[in-house]
Formats: sequence, C-alpha cells, structure tokens
Amino acid sequence: MDDAHHAFTVTLPELRKYKTAGNISGPFFLLFWILLGFTEFGTTGIPSWLGFTVTGIVLALSTGFSIYGSRKRKQLAPVINRRFAEEFTARTGYEYPQDVDILSVKRTIAVRSLDGSVFLWGIRRAKDAVNVFPTT
Repeated sequence: MDDAHHAFTVTLPELRKYKTAGNISGPFFLLFWILLGFTEFGTTGIPSWLGFTVTGIVLALSTGFSIYGSRKRKQLAPVINRRFAEEFTARTGYEYPQDVDILSVKRTIAVRSLDGSVFLWGIRRAKDAVNVFPTT
C-alpha cells in the first residue's frame, strides 16, 4: 500500500451537535406520556385542568424541540458532508463522491481513482469523529 492508503480519523465537532439535535425532543415526549398517564389514571390530588395544562405545555415543548432539531440537522448535514469530503480528499488524494452522504453511510465508501480502479474505505462513526480505514 502507498501513503494514500492508511487509516485516519476526521474530527467533526458538528457531528455531536447533529446527534444532540436529533435526541433533544425525546425526553420531553416521554415526560408528556408519563404526565398524561398520571393525569388520566393517577390520583395525584391536583385538579385535572392543571394536570392537562402542564401536560399540554410539555407537549408543546416536545413539538418545538422536534421542529428545532429537524431544522438544525438539515442545516448541519451539508456542513458535515463538505468538511468530511475536504478532509478525505486531502488525506487520501482520491476525489470524494459528491452524491455520498457520510451521515447515511453504514460501513464502506467506494471511491474511483483517476485510472478507473475502485478502492473501498471503511467508515466507523464516533461521537464527534469519523474513523476511515482501507478495506481489503
């Protein structure tokens, strides 16, 4: 193998923000269902109108965070893909395929060199980095 075929790690701090944006509404949605269950079936000693009001507020927060997370993920995806493509091209010398979304890649990326040969690169994602290694 030549120098272009070695394992490396691409650090992407935006990847952590991308994952957090997708998970932020989950706890509020769980809290909504817990509060709804207590309001409907529990004997909490509070008026039902107050329980439904609090439950509605939690549902509104969950919906708002879900919309925010979706927009944030759409905003971060092109940034992550562009930064990964730049780093991949700089480290390997291969042109990164423009139609490949690094966030949807499960295991490997096939890259074609200038002479027409294809080389496979393995992908392993971490919290804020992507490990790239040659496969045989």
